[in-house]
Amino acid sequence: MVLEAQLQQAVLLKKLVEAMKDLCKEVNFDCSEKGLQVQSMDSSHVALVSVLLRESAFAEFKCDRPASLGINVDSMAKIFRMCGPNDSLKLRWQNDADTLNFQCESSTDDRIADFDLKLMQIESEHMEIPEQHYKVVAKMPSAEFQKVCRDLKEFGETMQLSASKEGLKFSVSGDVGSGSVVLKPRESDKPEEAVSLTVHEPVTANFALRYLANFSKAAPLCGSVELGLGPDAPLLVKYDLERTDNGFMQFYLAPKIDE
Repeated sequence: MVLEAQLQQAVLLKKLVEAMKDLCKEVNFDCSEKGLQVQSMDSSHVALVSVLLRESAFAEFKCDRPASLGINVDSMAKIFRMCGPNDSLKLRWQNDADTLNFQCESSTDDRIADFDLKLMQIESEHMEIPEQHYKVVAKMPSAEFQKVCRDLKEFGETMQLSASKEGLKFSVSGDVGSGSVVLKPRESDKPEEAVSLTVHEPVTANFALRYLANFSKAAPLCGSVELGLGPDAPLLVKYDLERTDNGFMQFYLAPKIDE
């Protein structure tokens, strides 16, 4: 076996796949001793998805040599439907095999679902993501971000994000009218319920709501979400995978430039 990995909670990878499947149809899972990585543009080349599931997130992880496994994301999502909410997951790939083996085992060991998924050859386009120093970094509950995106998507196609020390303003205007939601910084005993803003300089930028609504579907991964904003820079939307040391899922979205 080149790759043998066991996740105590299959549901972690399931949530990752669910968050990706509306953006990317086929992706390479890059395996190395660091863990599993995915980097993929969406089909229209507007958004970038970057995932790292660290080897420390796995109960067991062995990868003898770096390998890229081309996977159809929809098919992978279907495999996870065979998994119960508390199942563990084993991933196995033999040297140069054309399938990846998934084995979901229920916590009581009385049911094992096994599936060999056919791998694909996918052109990989590895992009170096430059280290950005964002002028604004905002953290908020992921459910709240999801609700704002979902609600405003009903009224228009473009969301204007403007951030200042006073708060983060999400605005939309469309045929039926215009509206906005303002989130002000607030503290909370539970870190995932707080809203925090670090503003080096105020930033206002426009983004396609369709993508933001897609990104916000990653909310089940983590109680909070981090947004990074800069003038004329892609927006960063970052979720930890439950905990920081498990890894992250981040999305980058190019701003809409006024025609």
